[in-house]
Formats: sequence, C-alpha cells, structure tokens
Amino acid sequence: MKRKFFDFDYIDILKYITLFAGYIVLNCLEKTVYPYSCALLIAFSYLNPSYIIAPVLYVVSFLVTADNGLIPQAGCSAIIIFFITLLYGKTRTKKNFAYLTICALSVFTFLVIGNTDYKIVLEKRIIVCLITFFLSFVCSFSLKAVCNKGLKYKFSYEEILSLAGFAVCLGLGICNLLGVPVWKGISVFTVLLGSYLFGSSCGTFISAVLGISVSVYYGNIEYVSLFVLWGVASDITVRFSGYVSALSIPTADFLAYHLFATYPYYGIGEYLPVLIGSFLFIAIPYKPLKTLKEKLYVFREKQLVRQTINRNRLMLSNRLYELAGVFAEMSSAFITFKEKAVSEETAKALIKKDVLNTVCANCKLKDKCKPRNTDISKGFDTMLDIGFAKGKLSLIDLPKESTAVCIRPNELLFGLNRKLAEYRNYTVAAKNLSTGRELLAEEAEGVSDMLKGLALESGSLLKYRSNTEKAISEELLKSGIYASEVLVYGENERVTVSMIINMREFSLKAVNDAIERAVGFEMSLFDKNGFTEDKVYLAFKKSVSYDAVFGVAKSKKDGSEKSGDNYSVIRISEEKFLVALSDGMGSGENADRISSVSLSLIESFYKAGMNSTLILNTVNKILSVNTEDSFTALDVSVIDLKTHKVDFVKYGSPNGYIVGEGRVRIVEGNTLPLGILKDLKPSVCTAELNDGDMILLISDGVADAFGSSGDVIEFLRVVPALNPQSLADGIVNKAFELSGGKNKDDMTALAVRYFKKQKAV
Repeated sequence: MKRKFFDFDYIDILKYITLFAGYIVLNCLEKTVYPYSCALLIAFSYLNPSYIIAPVLYVVSFLVTADNGLIPQAGCSAIIIFFITLLYGKTRTKKNFAYLTICALSVFTFLVIGNTDYKIVLEKRIIVCLITFFLSFVCSFSLKAVCNKGLKYKFSYEEILSLAGFAVCLGLGICNLLGVPVWKGISVFTVLLGSYLFGSSCGTFISAVLGISVSVYYGNIEYVSLFVLWGVASDITVRFSGYVSALSIPTADFLAYHLFATYPYYGIGEYLPVLIGSFLFIAIPYKPLKTLKEKLYVFREKQLVRQTINRNRLMLSNRLYELAGVFAEMSSAFITFKEKAVSEETAKALIKKDVLNTVCANCKLKDKCKPRNTDISKGFDTMLDIGFAKGKLSLIDLPKESTAVCIRPNELLFGLNRKLAEYRNYTVAAKNLSTGRELLAEEAEGVSDMLKGLALESGSLLKYRSNTEKAISEELLKSGIYASEVLVYGENERVTVSMIINMREFSLKAVNDAIERAVGFEMSLFDKNGFTEDKVYLAFKKSVSYDAVFGVAKSKKDGSEKSGDNYSVIRISEEKFLVALSDGMGSGENADRISSVSLSLIESFYKAGMNSTLILNTVNKILSVNTEDSFTALDVSVIDLKTHKVDFVKYGSPNGYIVGEGRVRIVEGNTLPLGILKDLKPSVCTAELNDGDMILLISDGVADAFGSSGDVIEFLRVVPALNPQSLADGIVNKAFELSGGKNKDDMTALAVRYFKKQKAV
C-alpha cells in the first residue's frame, strides 16, 4: 500500500528532528555561520525520497542560527536539489555517484549570492564551497553506512574514515554552538559506550577522533592526547566492569591536569562535563545494555562459516540415513531369500528312488523281486531310518525282508551309504550357508543401526555459544594469552572449545584454567596442532572426573608352548573402555589362536560402535560355523567413566569380583562358552562402581586352583590390594601355590582399578 504524502509515524518525526538538529550544528562549523549544512541535505536526499520537507528544514535552519542573509542562497541550493531529486524520481533513475556530484555542485551558488547581509571575500566563498562539496560525499558515505549497515555489519575502511570525518565536523559544530563542555560530556559518554559495546582498542580510536574537534576549536593539538588518555583508561578497565570504566575517565582527567597541566585553568566547569558523561553511561539500565552488547558480538561473528558447518552436517546426516536404508534392505533381502533345506522325508524318498534305479535296476533277479515289491520297500524304509539315525549302515542293519531275497547286499549298502554321505555333506553345507546368511543379515542390520545413530548425531545442529566465547577470550587476556579465534559449540556433556593461540610460548595449564573459569567446569585438551610458527590450534572438551588403570598377570600351563588365555584393554571412547579375558579350549597354539581371534573380533566390533548383543552373537556364530572344538570362555567388562557403572558379559567364564573398601562383590556367570551353541545367550549384569573399586577377572586355571569362590573371597579380604598389578600378581601366585607348584592349566588374572582423578596443581 502506497503511503500518503503526509503519512508520518514517530520514526519519521524523530528522523526529521535529528536532521534539523544536524543542519543547525553544521551551520556552526565555524564561529561565523556558513552553508555547510547543504552537505547534509544532499546526503539525506541521496538516501531518502524526501522532496519538500528536507529542503524546507534546511532553509529554516538559518532562521534558528539568526543568519537571514544566507536564506536566499540556501533557497537556491534547495530548489536545485529538489528538481534534481524530482527528475531522478520521475525517470526512475538509480541515484549514484553522478547524482551526488550534480547536487554537490549546487553549493557553488554561494560564490554568486554569498551572504546578503554582509560581504564575504571571494577567497572565503571559494573555500566554503570546496569544503561543502567534499563534505557532501563524506556525509553521504557516513549516512549510507549507518542506515544500511547499522551496527550489524562491519564497516569498510572508507566508511570508517567518512564516519570519523563526519564526527569531527559534528563536534566542531557543537563546540561553536553549545560550547566545549557539552562536547566533552558527549565524548565521555560515547567513549565509554564504545569501549563497552565493541571491546578493547575501540575506545581509544573513538576518543582520538572526538578529540580532534576540540583541538581544532582551540588550535591546540594537545587536547587530542587528553581524549586519547580517556580512551586508554576506558579500554584498560572495561574488561573488569562498565562501572569501573566509567570511574576511570574522571580519574584520568583529574590526573592529567595535575601531572601534565593540560588545562590552563581546572575548575568545576572543566570537571563537571566529564562527570556528567560518566554518570549518563552508568544511568543506562544494565540489562538492555548487556543485551545490545551480546547482539553486537553475534553480529561481528563469522556466521557464514558456522552455517556452512551445520549445512554440511545436515547433508552428511541425510547421506548416512540413506546408507542405513540400503543396509536395512540388504538385511531384509538375506532373510527373505533364505533357501529352505530338503526335509528328511523328501531326502529319504530321493535316496530310495536313486538306489533302486542304480543298484537294483542292473540286478539279474530284479524280476523276482517285483512280487515282493511291498516288502522290499518296507525294508528300504527301515534301512533309511537306521542310516539317518546312525549316519552309516552295516550288514547287520539290513532287515530280513531285504536279506531274504537280495543277492547283492554289499552293493546295496555301498549305494545307500554313498547317498547318506552326500546328504550329510549337503546338510552341513546348507546349515553353514544358512548361518552365513543370518550373519550377513545381522551385520547388515547392525551397520544400518550404527549409521542411523551417526546420522542422528551429525544431524543435530551445533549450537554456538557466543557469550561463552567472549568470556573465554577475556579470561585468556587476563592470563596474558591472546587467542585470535575462539569457537564454542555443543551443550552439557558435549561442549567443545576450539581456539587459535597467536603465541609461540604459552602455558597450556593457564589456557586450561582460563577456559574452566569461563565455562564453570573441568575441561581437558583432546587435540593440538601447530600449523604455523606462531599459531597453535587447541581443542578442549569436558573432561571425565574418573579414570581407570589395569594390571595383568599370566602363567601358561606346564609343557605348553603358548597360553590359551588372552586379554584385551581398549578405550572405546573418551568415557568408556573395555577389558576382556578370553580362555580358549585347552592350552597351546590352537587355544591361543581361538581366544586371540575372538578378542580381535570383539575389539573391532566395539571400536566400530556396534551394540554388545550383536557383537557377541556374531562372534558366537562365527566360532560355531563349520568348526570343531573352537569354543572359548569369554569375560567382557565395559566400564563407563561418566555414569560410574560397569557392564559384565560372561560366556562360560568363572565368577568375577569387585573389590571395594570393606567388601567383595561376586559377578556370577552360568552360561556355556562361545561357539558351542549357535543361539547361545550370555550372562549379563550391571554394577555400580565407587572411587577406588577394583574389578578382578580370572581364567579357569586360577578358579580351579582356588576351588571355590569362597576361597577367592577369603584371599581378597586378607591380602591388601594396593594397586591392580599387585592384585593380579598376588592371586596368580596364590593359585600356583595352591596347585602344588604345578600349572595344570593356563592361569591369567586381569585387575582394573576405578578412581577419581586428582586435579593437577
């Protein structure tokens, strides 16, 4: 909907009031009024479609400054700018540099008209016209930067220079119009606000620019140094508090006079404006000021990089979901296309038919058997039942129905046994094929679940914590460490802090302490990379309060070259690690190979992120497929350092133990070893760990030597467990002693101590 000509809102009213005040201030750029404010009219017309109000206010501004002699010249310039703006609007031509140049030329009417009240020399008129001409571009670039970018985008170098020049002109006008004390109060407030909102060094730059106006007014460059002193004081103290920063400028101003005599006279008139500027800053409510500061900090961040990271995470998540669907379909296909094995009844009928067609068809007495065909058929059925039960037939297994008439019993037995052997091989192959299909189906399903988990994790958008980033930067600066970039993302347990330190030498502990002060909990370094001579990349994440150490003791069976016991200790993640003890059947090289393979499979699957049930079922089926005596007792413990819990998974292994302060807990296991049955279920339980608890896993050799769990508990109560290695050594040595100094079986003990980490001093 098109706005009416005189359709105003409060924003428009405020805008034109500010414009009118700007006209008045620029008119007083010198002690004598000159039409410098024409530059502001040109800049405003360049950015706004105002045809009448802005030019009229420009002419009226000379009535306020009581210089009626400039009204004719101001009217001519306003009319020229009005028609140029109207022409551009009617032709819908985009305002550009040419528009500014043409409008700026209107100021040269001052050469001809001048001031009608008194004569101004030509040289002065030329200087005023040139200054106004260039000031038009300064004002245009400044207003464009503020209106289009505001405080949300970083200004370019040219825009900063234009804003600085415009600020100097405003300051000089206020000094001439209202006096230097007013500008000093405004400057103090502006410096404090700039330091607080934009951080260190901004206050110094702002103060230097604002001080130029006073230096030009007095013709003394020393005032710039005074203003710079204000900015330095504000920048140094603003990191502690805005209130401290507000007190620092009056203090610095007071010391500057007494130490350097910056003022010819220092009384309440000189000191009061500084106090008022500081008070006005303190009077701003803390909450909205802090909110504005946080928004400005977010605006200055490199949001494109962060959005790109989240976009890439979403793309990766979608691909992972698609791959998960592929593996799910593969699992379904393996199950759907499962081949059915030939039943026993069908196999018996086929064997009977084949033997009759091969052995009996070539017999000379086959015609005599026809009258007794029924009896012979019954005899075949009996022989096949016996053959399927025993696996092989002999002469004593032939029924009387067959021996009474058959003259070739040996050939008949040979033919039947050959077919029985073929069927037996077929069933083994079919069983292995079926188990293989099940394995592939389960693995495909496991991979699908794992990919879905990764997709879910990577699909969650990272939440960046700008306030924490700023707090970390400030804490690092307090410790004398400069970080050029700080990035914090994630929440709760998954918070991650990354940074680039621009220093060759620094204390890693000081960095860690600064981060912990800012975030409020313990952090630990997990990645470090020095990619240039003086830049180092560091990454921290929330540290786990607990850790674990382990000890192991082994003794092989007497007369064996290798022990059949094997153990594994692997860190699955930063919060979890796995300990496992595998006892292969018997002792020697074969048992060592079986237990080693079992542990290697388990380690690989756990590292890949698969769940425990799938891992152990898969290992069990692999050991049971087409193998003989390839089973192993397995003891697995997964310790979660964050939840203080341990999961025990046992397959045919002896009882485990948790040794704590004043008590011993038993972890029972009552299942068969892995590899004996295809669908074997493990014994699973969970226990809570306390600081200092020790987990003890032992093999059959140690358990058999002690004889009972009660004897093991009695030993654990009597013998102090100083550390996991001494506990493992002690129990194996005791088992050797109880065995009479002979190792009747492989002996292994694996001990793990769970403890709370001490913070480094």
